[in-house]
Amino acid sequence: MKLKQWAQDWFAAWQASHAGSHRTAQSYQGLLQNTILPCLGRYELAELTPLRLKRFFAGLPGGKAKNTYKLLRTILQQGVTAGLLAENPCTPEILGEEVLARRKAGPHREQPVFTREEREKLLAVCEEELWGNLIRFAFATGLPQREVLALRKEDADLAASRLTVRNRVARIADEQSKERKTRLALLPVQSYSVPLPAACKSIVESQIRTLCALQAVDARCNPDHLLFATPDGRPVEANVLREHLALLERRAGVPCLTFSAIRETAIRQALEDGGTAAEVMERFHCKDRQAFLRRYHQK
Repeated sequence: MKLKQWAQDWFAAWQASHAGSHRTAQSYQGLLQNTILPCLGRYELAELTPLRLKRFFAGLPGGKAKNTYKLLRTILQQGVTAGLLAENPCTPEILGEEVLARRKAGPHREQPVFTREEREKLLAVCEEELWGNLIRFAFATGLPQREVLALRKEDADLAASRLTVRNRVARIADEQSKERKTRLALLPVQSYSVPLPAACKSIVESQIRTLCALQAVDARCNPDHLLFATPDGRPVEANVLREHLALLERRAGVPCLTFSAIRETAIRQALEDGGTAAEVMERFHCKDRQAFLRRYHQK
């Protein structure tokens, strides 16, 4: 398959799952139509070698090369996932020194990592209710925020100690609203299964009891059977979650509490505890082995 067809298919699927992201869609479309496809669209995916991509990026100014790299790498990684490519040829090695410096400077800086002492301080202030359960669950599983918030009762197999991730929470345009409002919705992802840590079983059971109690009062409450929903059965809003994370930060005296930092901490602690790269990648569903080894300095 040629890159032009694959990129157009990828963009159509991305637009369908990001209906409210108009500015990002315009940016992606502009990069595809004006930068990537005119130069590379005619090539088969297998013809996109690191050398060919290096020559392509050498002709781009630094600012544009950084954004183009991020988009092209994402598109080609989906090709790896779909089995169309053995590995992603779009790696940092194809970028010039100027672009690499811009890329490392931000905005995606290294996530902070909590020490074991900081982790224990945070867990110590987590109460036995929604927000405390959510943070304990995040530290134990290391799942991304949008996927944790989309977990449903049916996704947890307590007998087999497995979690199946099928959806993510996203904000989309509300078609029933005449004022162009948005709403939270569950959007499907390529499903995958990860271990359910023993420490999470009691959390899942507690959240299921809460769900059952709510639905006993009103069967219409929490129709998606979300494990981590607000007390009235609605999906958790990102701004509300940030407020509670900030409250836990103040209680514990530990800054920078985000789900990204929690995931980074969980991965690094699993490696420190003796987990091999393959074991940790499977446990935390890290798909890009090359990127994983570069990030975590595994030999």
